[in-house]
Amino acid sequence: MTALELASLDATLPAAPSARAAERGRLVRALASLIAQLQAWERDATDHAREVAALSVDLALRVGVVSDEIRQIRLGALLHDVGKLAVPDEILAKPGPLDVGEWELMRRHPGAGERYLEPVLERSEAVTHGCVETVLAIVRSHHERWDGRGYPDRLAGEEIPLGARIVAVADAFQAMTERRPYRSPLSRTAALAELSRGAGRQFDPSLVSLLTAA
Repeated sequence: MTALELASLDATLPAAPSARAAERGRLVRALASLIAQLQAWERDATDHAREVAALSVDLALRVGVVSDEIRQIRLGALLHDVGKLAVPDEILAKPGPLDVGEWELMRRHPGAGERYLEPVLERSEAVTHGCVETVLAIVRSHHERWDGRGYPDRLAGEEIPLGARIVAVADAFQAMTERRPYRSPLSRTAALAELSRGAGRQFDPSLVSLLTAA
């Protein structure tokens, strides 16, 4: 990561009041290392995460989330796909639909991301327990669905943490509007139409309404 990106990550951390600068620096470097590994594994991962984080913050502000939680949601959004480090490169870069076995491997990435991040965050005195819980919940649950048919835990409706519901909408919108190995990007209008079709089934309908009303 560049010095500017490291500074941005440092500014995102909702630090514990007693956190020492050295401890904060160690955590920033550990998280930056994971992000850099993912960038090497999936070429556009950092740009995607940055855009998802920006849109997640925008949605969180519209919902009325308070400032400390905003920073937690931004950090969770930046880290939401870290678990893709557990997915073979040939699956991430496949220029076509995934088969059943490949989807099974892809669906493991939220749990893998939680496992990668949990020891890093919980060992650090630089973040509060509440921040750790929020970030891990976003990473684990950002592929849950409003109708309970998502993964890994088949949570439904408001059982899904708010941060994860916000990131799910932002992640889907960004994915649809980005070029992928298997398809061209959708226009903003087409992507919003797809989100609207998924409202109440895949996505929190109130969050989709906020985004489409912008």
